[in-house]
Amino acid sequence: MDGATSQQAADLTPQAVDLAYLEATPKAHRRRFAQVLTPPDCAATMADWVAAGAPETLLDPAFGTGILARAVAARRPAIRVTGYEIDPQIAAAGQAACARMALDLRRADFFDAPADQRFDAIIANPPFLRPGAGTALRAQVRATAARLGVPLSGLTNAYLLFVFEALARLKPGGRAAFLLPAEWANANTGAPLKEVLISGGYLRELIHFCALNPVFARTLTTASLVLLQAPRPGERPPATIRARFVPADGAAPRDSVLEVADLRASPKWDELIRTGPQAVPPGFVTLGDLASTRRGIATGANGFFHLSAAAAAARGLRASQLLPCVAKAADVPGLRFTRADFAALEASDRPTRFFAPRQPLSAPEAAYVAEGAAAGIDQRFLTRNRTPWYAPERIYLAPVWAATFGRGQMRFILNEARVWQLTAFHGLFPIRDDVAFHRALVACLNAAPVQDLMRGSLRIYARGLQKLEPRDLLQIPVPDLRRVPPARLAALGRALTSLDTGRRGAAARLTALVMETAAAAAMAEDME
Repeated sequence: MDGATSQQAADLTPQAVDLAYLEATPKAHRRRFAQVLTPPDCAATMADWVAAGAPETLLDPAFGTGILARAVAARRPAIRVTGYEIDPQIAAAGQAACARMALDLRRADFFDAPADQRFDAIIANPPFLRPGAGTALRAQVRATAARLGVPLSGLTNAYLLFVFEALARLKPGGRAAFLLPAEWANANTGAPLKEVLISGGYLRELIHFCALNPVFARTLTTASLVLLQAPRPGERPPATIRARFVPADGAAPRDSVLEVADLRASPKWDELIRTGPQAVPPGFVTLGDLASTRRGIATGANGFFHLSAAAAAARGLRASQLLPCVAKAADVPGLRFTRADFAALEASDRPTRFFAPRQPLSAPEAAYVAEGAAAGIDQRFLTRNRTPWYAPERIYLAPVWAATFGRGQMRFILNEARVWQLTAFHGLFPIRDDVAFHRALVACLNAAPVQDLMRGSLRIYARGLQKLEPRDLLQIPVPDLRRVPPARLAALGRALTSLDTGRRGAAARLTALVMETAAAAAMAEDME
């Protein structure tokens, strides 16, 4: 904002300043700084928690227009607020909106804030920014990890760094409230924060909002409130915390009390918050006991490397340099992908050939590679780290696929066509090279009891989008198929066919069969 605009903003109500900023600021600018203003209901809940500790000083490290600080000041009018804001445009709006507060708004990067400064309370809606290779944020991840002694992944999002750095500035007994994307509770990169919150005795309450009803309008960002309090010297960490899940259908929130021991034992927290601890029935083991997993082929440029058979032929690419391959989940609608299914894809001119060249290249292949380099494909993130840039990574033919994304039901597919897959599917490699075992495993993974149990391994995004990472897959509970006879494996295989073809009652019969299989496995284990 320029001087005239700042004066106009000063004449507006704080809420009008918020609206004026949103209307006057291009989306590209707000996206660059990950600016999403806090909804009033969330601000009120966060401010209630913070103000209940009777703070005299407050830190907001991602100040924006000051919505959160204003909510606290409405409850604690004399509070002295220190804010940090790196974007001068929104900082000007924030200064105008908070003109009546005791505010020290520093137009600087919070990560450069004095490390020895301490506050009675902290409140923040920190930015959601992923670190790219060679960026300042990636360097900040390393700096925060080194300074605080926390093992952070290079993929750690900015919002997690804000929490770590802010907590280091919280006085003993001080309260903090953070509005975070809900996926932090299930993401592997969130594990160090969970450890700090539990071991440090900070965690007091978690509030998760259903992903089907996003808190932020017109965004795909999920939301959770993390309410914390720094322990005083000699104070024992709490043994339980409060949890609240806010459904999307207008139903009353579901409140529960969670044992900190259960949180510590669980790598994923989302399902615990939603439903409380779930007991795994006898006879189940983790999928990691029955299979290993790898992600699908990452090309770095699907349009270049994945072609239709006709396009590959037109380019003169030899069949020996191509692998049969699918790229999209929509190309695999069922639970069994057969040779006939693959042939149908080819007939519809869908991309079904993965260019995996080996030396020497033919003249047409060399020309195709040169065309890709001329288009800059050789300088993309994945390709520039390969030698030569067009060489495929090491690839594996997976007999079972796991869909990376899904809504409601996660799909597992038997790869009967024996073709390769890109990253729309992870590959599963069962411990037995036995088709009956593979079919039985796929049947179990698509059955309702296993789908219910795997929700604790999913990462859930806005609008109910679910995601499984390869390491998440290994934690899914499944019946121990190692302990059941061939006849039962065959029965599960037949049930898979019935489910895939949509036979009436197939899902219910498969559910019963899976639970019977788990019971048989448990009995076999007891008899050993």
